[in-house]
Amino acid sequence: MKFVEYMEKRLGNRRTSPPFSPEEEDFSFLPDPPFDSGSGTSSPARVYRPGVRLVGARKLFALCMAALLVVMLPALPVSAVNQFSSYSPNRARIPGYDRVYDAMYDAVASGKPSLDLYEYQVSVQDFLDIYSDLFITAPEFFFLSPRVVYHTMDGVFSTSVVDVYFKYEMNPSEREAASALYEKELSYIVSLVPEGLSEAERALFVHDYLIASFAYDGTETIYDAYHLFRSRKGVCQAYALAYSAILRELGMESVLAVSEEMGHAWNVVKVDGEWYHVDLVYDDPQPDRCGRVLHDYFLLTDDQIREKEHISWECAVTCTSDTYVRNPLWAGVTSRMIAADGLWYYIDPDARKVYRSPLNRRGREEVFSFEDRWMDGDDGRRYWVGVFSGLSLWKGSLVVNTPGEVWFCDPDMGESRPVLSPGGAVYGSNVYKGTLEYLVAPSPNLEGGEPVSSAVLDTLGASSSPLPFEDVPAESIYYPAVKTVREAGLFEGVSEDRFDLSAPFSRAMFVTVMGRLFGTDVSLYDWTSFRDVPRGTWYAPYVSWAASEGIVNGMGDGRFDPDSPLTREQMYKITALCGALLGVGRDAEPDVLDACPDRDRISSWAIPGTAWCRTNGLFFGGGTVGPQKTVSRGEAAVLFAALAKMAGKA
Repeated sequence: MKFVEYMEKRLGNRRTSPPFSPEEEDFSFLPDPPFDSGSGTSSPARVYRPGVRLVGARKLFALCMAALLVVMLPALPVSAVNQFSSYSPNRARIPGYDRVYDAMYDAVASGKPSLDLYEYQVSVQDFLDIYSDLFITAPEFFFLSPRVVYHTMDGVFSTSVVDVYFKYEMNPSEREAASALYEKELSYIVSLVPEGLSEAERALFVHDYLIASFAYDGTETIYDAYHLFRSRKGVCQAYALAYSAILRELGMESVLAVSEEMGHAWNVVKVDGEWYHVDLVYDDPQPDRCGRVLHDYFLLTDDQIREKEHISWECAVTCTSDTYVRNPLWAGVTSRMIAADGLWYYIDPDARKVYRSPLNRRGREEVFSFEDRWMDGDDGRRYWVGVFSGLSLWKGSLVVNTPGEVWFCDPDMGESRPVLSPGGAVYGSNVYKGTLEYLVAPSPNLEGGEPVSSAVLDTLGASSSPLPFEDVPAESIYYPAVKTVREAGLFEGVSEDRFDLSAPFSRAMFVTVMGRLFGTDVSLYDWTSFRDVPRGTWYAPYVSWAASEGIVNGMGDGRFDPDSPLTREQMYKITALCGALLGVGRDAEPDVLDACPDRDRISSWAIPGTAWCRTNGLFFGGGTVGPQKTVSRGEAAVLFAALAKMAGKA
C-alpha cells in the first residue's frame, strides 16, 4: 500500500488593459478603450498558476489508515448522477467512467469519509482524472479538499485503486452553514434574472452580473464559487464554476474548458442547442474598474476564441455555430447591460448615449445622453476618450454616472436627476445588493487597489438639510459624525427629533452598524450563533455575520449578551478586526499605549485592538484609555464616521 497526496491544478489568469491617452485640443477620438487591438500596445499580459503536483510515497504511513478516527459530515441531497460529468473529455477514454464518477459524487454528497473502489478496478491516473473532474463539474463541492488519500492493492507497483479517503476542508457545522450560504446566494442571483428571457439573454444577464459584481483575485488564492460569493473575488476557475452553477439553476447547460498550456479555464455554454465559449475573466480585465463589463469573449465559436489566443483546451464539445458572429447587440459595449420589461438597456460608447431595444436592435430608443466628457486636468483642453460610466438598475430607475455625478434615470417618465456629487471625477459605478459603489480617481488608468466608495441607495436623493435632532445642534462637536453616519445609512436617532448622544450603545447595536458598514446581506444569515440571540430579532443576522467572520466570539459561555452596553475595549477590539477585513489603517505601533496611565487596566485580549485604534486615530479619552467605560451613541457615531471614511464608504 502507499500514501499519495494529490494536489489539484489551480487555474489562475488575468487579462490586462493598455493605458488610455488623453486627446488634446481638437477633441478627435482615440481608439476606443479598453480594447488593445487598436492601441498599439503589446498583447495582454497573463499570469499563470502552477500545474499538477504529485507528492511521492510517505513511508508506510498508509498501514495505519484503518485506525484513523473519521468525522461524518452532514449529508447533502444525493442525486443519482451529475449529468454534467458526461461532458468531461475523460469520459470517452476511461472505462467505467460513469460508475466511478457517480460513486464518488454520491459519497461526497453524502459526506462519507471514504469509499471502496475495489470492484471498479480503476487505475491510479484514471482515478485522479475522475477525482479532478469533481472540481470542474460539481461547484457545490467547494468544501472538498484537492488533497486525497488512496490505497492500491499490491504495493507501489500496483496500478489499481482499492479505496479512497476524502478530505473535507470544513467541519460539519461549517459545511452546513457554508452550504446554506452558497444555496442562498445562488437563489438570490437567480431571483434577479427577469422571467421570459431567452437562453442567450439569460447567459448575457448572468455574465454581466458576475463581472460587474466580482473582481479577479490578484492574490490567486480563491478558486471556488462559494468563496467567490463571500469575498467577491476569485480566479478564472471560481468565475467559471459560479457561472456554471447559476446557469444550471436557470435550466441551462454549462461546462468548463481547461487549457493546461494557458493555465486557464473558462465556460462552454449551450444556447438553443448549440455550444459557445464564454470567458468571464477575459471580459473582466485588470485592474478592475467599477462597473466595467466587456463582451469580447461572449458566445464565441472555436475559431473566434482561437483567434483571441485561446489554445490547447480540453472539452468534450465543439463550438461551430455562427449565430452570434455578426455584430450582436453586445459588440463593443463596455459596461453592464440591463434587462427590464422585455428590453435591453446599454451604453453605446461611440454615440455617448444610453439606448434601449430588444436583442435584435429593432426600435432602438435613446434614454440618456452623456453631455460632459471626462477631462484630463483642469485646463479644459484635454479629455479621456470613452464613456466611463457603469449602468445599473435600482427600483425601476437606471443608475449611471457622469464625470462628476451619479444620476437616477426613469426611462418610462423620461426624467433624470443627479443624486450624488462626490467632489471628484467618477470613473465607474455599480449597484450591488442595494448599495451604490462608485470609483473616484484622477484618471481611468488605474494601478489596482483603488478604494471604491459606497452609499446606501435608499438614502440618495434625500434632502441635505440640517439634522432633525434637537439635541445635535450645528455647533455640536458630534454634528459632523452624526450627519455622516445618518447619510451613510448606518444608524438613526432614537426618535424623529432626538439622537440621544449620551445614551449607552449596546453590543447588539454596534455589531449591527458594523454589518451595515460592510454591506452585509442579512438574508444569508438566518441562523443564530448564541443561545441568547433569538432568530428573528433585528440584530440576529448581524451577530451571526460577525461570528462567522471571527469578529465576535461572545462571552465564552454560549452567550453574546446583546443588550449589555458596549465597553471601549470591546469596541476597540472589534473595530481593529473589522479594519483588517476592510484592508484599511496602519499596523499598530508597539509602544503606542506606553504613555497611557491606565494601560494596565486593559484586558490582555483587547491590547492589540486598542493599540491599532490609537495608532489610527480611532481613540477616545485623550491620554487615558478608559477600557471598561461604556461607549455612548455619540462616541459610536464618531468612530463609525471615521472608519467609514477610512474605508471609502462615506
